[in-house]
Amino acid sequence: MSKNFVPIKYTPKFVNTPNVRMFTSKMDALGIGAGEGRLGLVFGRAGRGKTRTAQWYAAKEKCRYLRVVTVWSELDFLKGLCREVGVIDPPHRRGACFAEIIDKMVHDPRPVFVDELEKMNVRMLDLIRDLSDISTAPFVLIGEEELATVMKRNRRVWSRTFQTMEFQPIGVPDILMFCGDTTSITIEADVAGLIHQYSDGDFRLVKRLVIALIQYANSMQNERITMEMARTAIKASLSGE
Repeated sequence: MSKNFVPIKYTPKFVNTPNVRMFTSKMDALGIGAGEGRLGLVFGRAGRGKTRTAQWYAAKEKCRYLRVVTVWSELDFLKGLCREVGVIDPPHRRGACFAEIIDKMVHDPRPVFVDELEKMNVRMLDLIRDLSDISTAPFVLIGEEELATVMKRNRRVWSRTFQTMEFQPIGVPDILMFCGDTTSITIEADVAGLIHQYSDGDFRLVKRLVIALIQYANSMQNERITMEMARTAIKASLSGE
């Protein structure tokens, strides 16, 4: 315990992991086919940072981003996309919504990210294919592993899928980088390894465990994170104590 202990702070930041760098590279490659309809696929287990990365990239590059809601129908999807492309008062019919979207996107074919598409009927893939073909805007579909399987079964969709990427689990170097970028402490590789072991590469769990570790270190007024402290903090966090 330090007499001059300064509480450790956590500052949320977007961390440029290998997944993020590969995502950016895939988007660059997708842009080479400008002028024709094309699809991209980003998939992987929940918690690996797909949504946050897409939101970051969309904001940075002024792309369009739409996150599917479980209760949506096909019309709800089209209305949501209408609003994303700038149609303030979307029509109440599918055909009219489709026409409004195409009218906007033909003149401004920026990439569109459609997140959690696996929540909707597989027929949505053909609708998105039509939107991309006619507008020439790239659509990047984001979801869990089953989305890749469904897309591969649809030959017309899969033949237009120019870029695919599976998000990989967060590794120990990523955890060390994350702690260095978001906290005022430097953890050792063995502590990062313990976090990796209990998180199973899930970025959400990594953040949860790092925050728990900071809270425990602050309660102990000890900025030097030991393995014993890490085990205690992780156990308490995962048990909900």
